[in-house]
Amino acid sequence: MVIPHLMRDQKTQNMNLSIKNKTGFTLIEILIYASLLVLLIVLMANAVASLSHIIVEAKTERAIRSSAEAAIERITREIRFAQTVDTGTSSFGTHPSTLVLTSIDPFTEAPQTVTISFASNQVTIKKGTGAVETLTSDSVTVTNLVFRHIVNGATSESIRTELTIENKSFYTTTVLRRSY
Repeated sequence: MVIPHLMRDQKTQNMNLSIKNKTGFTLIEILIYASLLVLLIVLMANAVASLSHIIVEAKTERAIRSSAEAAIERITREIRFAQTVDTGTSSFGTHPSTLVLTSIDPFTEAPQTVTISFASNQVTIKKGTGAVETLTSDSVTVTNLVFRHIVNGATSESIRTELTIENKSFYTTTVLRRSY
């Protein structure tokens, strides 16, 4: 004969053993793991989006700087080797400025006119009767080109160039080599 309180203890032990032997996850555990996984995925997506945004900004900045440096370098070279500035046909101090220089063609040693100007959101140059070349990349937009004529004393002459590409400004002042 079985004593009732012993049966109850035996049932309780059997239930405890059956619960302990079960493997798997409860619904609450699955929800916690799923929410942690979603949180991790969202954080990773934000990190990738931020990284791609930074890369795009860096490429744009590099294109702007590269284009500005190339244009400023070419303008500086043309001014440096010019004999005179044609102040009659040049426009100074306002956007869009035009700079007209008289220089010597290095191949023919004949005088030539060099015109640096702004057209279609680009900086352009034209030498003599040659074709118009763009000095800035097509991937950037020039928003400002200003030349300033500076005369220092009786003989020294220089040009200040102010170039703005997509709200980034670049400046240089160049002395005409034959003016001092």
